[in-house]
Amino acid sequence: MNKRKEYNFGREIQSRLKGFKSYLQESGNSENTIRQKSNYAGYFLTWLEAENLTPEETRYNDILNFIDHCHLEGKSKRHINRKLCSVRAYYEYLKEENAGITNPAAGLFLKGIGKKLPSGIVSFKRLEQLYHECPAKDTRTKRNKVILGLLVYQGVTTEELKQLEVSHVKLKSGRIYIPGGRRRNGRTLELKPKQILELHEYLNRIRPQILSEISVPKPARKPNQIDMVKLREQLFISINGSENIKNSLLHMFRNIRKGNPDILSPKQIRASVITYWLKEYNLRQVQYFAGHKYVSSTERYQLNHLDNLQKRLEKLHPLNRDFYKK
Repeated sequence: MNKRKEYNFGREIQSRLKGFKSYLQESGNSENTIRQKSNYAGYFLTWLEAENLTPEETRYNDILNFIDHCHLEGKSKRHINRKLCSVRAYYEYLKEENAGITNPAAGLFLKGIGKKLPSGIVSFKRLEQLYHECPAKDTRTKRNKVILGLLVYQGVTTEELKQLEVSHVKLKSGRIYIPGGRRRNGRTLELKPKQILELHEYLNRIRPQILSEISVPKPARKPNQIDMVKLREQLFISINGSENIKNSLLHMFRNIRKGNPDILSPKQIRASVITYWLKEYNLRQVQYFAGHKYVSSTERYQLNHLDNLQKRLEKLHPLNRDFYKK
């Protein structure tokens, strides 16, 4: 795939971005994040070059002109904010070699971006009914019921499901550790009694059976390489031996929707669970349960705040100078 024209840079800019990419990699950014931030930083450097400016002499008003340039090119506020984020990161990189350099984009962002509100909320009673009615006839469906239990009672994300390891389950104490990451905090949550029984069977009988059958020839498509060492650590594994359970979840919810068209995705279940928690526990407790880094993320699920938030978002005006915040 050819790189978009706006992200094709000359040798000088590519040379500047080389060190920036190394800086992003050392800071623990993912490959996709490094690619995006490098592209946006290169876009900014190209604009500076056209304006006969250097990063060292660029000031706050110059960044405002850069924003206007992006706006005139038809970029959305969200897109422009991502570019500003990359510009800030680029200046943090420059500061490592020149501590006296000023970051002209520090604290600068565009206001008026509507936050996506939780939708399709399902009652917790409905979710429990879904869990109880979930069939558990064979290794696949028994594994899926354990997964569904963690979605309904612990509100885990699909990303967290992939990160769970056998060592994270503490059956004796009836708890499970949900590992954190860049987006969410880690936390230890209680398991329901029914979950403990099903997890015990899964760990001691179902999961070993899935592992033993991976090498058995099957008509189903298998990954090119099977990492048995990693699979033995992972809590959930696909039937065909893949480390990624994305397709397993896809098929699982496709089957769920056949009899429950109102249940759309793991994300919808999580939003419904957090909404239910907020009726039963205080805000800080729910923030911990959900693994939210910021309490504002939890507040979005408070139903009594959603209407007011929607009204505030609708009152926001189009982009103009009043929407710059320093």
